[in-house]
Amino acid sequence: MKLIQLKQNEIKSLRKKLWMKQKKKCAILGQEINFEDAVLDHKHKLKKEKAGPNGKGLIRGVLHFQANALEGVITKKFKRYGLHNFISLPKFLRRMADFIENPPAPQIYIHPSEKPKSKKLGKREYNRIKKYYLKLYPKRRTIPEYPKSGKLTKKWKDLLKAVDKLYYKKGKKK
Repeated sequence: MKLIQLKQNEIKSLRKKLWMKQKKKCAILGQEINFEDAVLDHKHKLKKEKAGPNGKGLIRGVLHFQANALEGVITKKFKRYGLHNFISLPKFLRRMADFIENPPAPQIYIHPSEKPKSKKLGKREYNRIKKYYLKLYPKRRTIPEYPKSGKLTKKWKDLLKAVDKLYYKKGKKK
């Protein structure tokens, strides 16, 4: 098959032609897209490489511009991480989809990084404690400093409860 070298001024008409041929759908998303959002996708080649062999430099179809951008990022990262030395990108993506849909591990373990975060003492709560602290503890002279870590320790929880009791006693809402 003879390859056709496109000129810059021929891109829009080819994009329109392929977009219509694809029934106005993105080849990856499988959804109808506006012509303004459609771009011509092609397999990139290095400057020293010749267009054609293995599809390099050739237009593959029309994609939504965001799907095209993500495809480029995935392809680049796949190569950068050296995965192309072990498996082809299409095979990797098919296996990754299978892995995501059917993970081999029983779905009962929660990863340590997903542990619920401990509640922090917000500035709003601290300011409320400051406001009512001397009413709660009239014999004390100083108000505890805001904890640098922001952690809601037992001491701060107890203070917050005491302030809330006083606060709600006055008929106010949080």
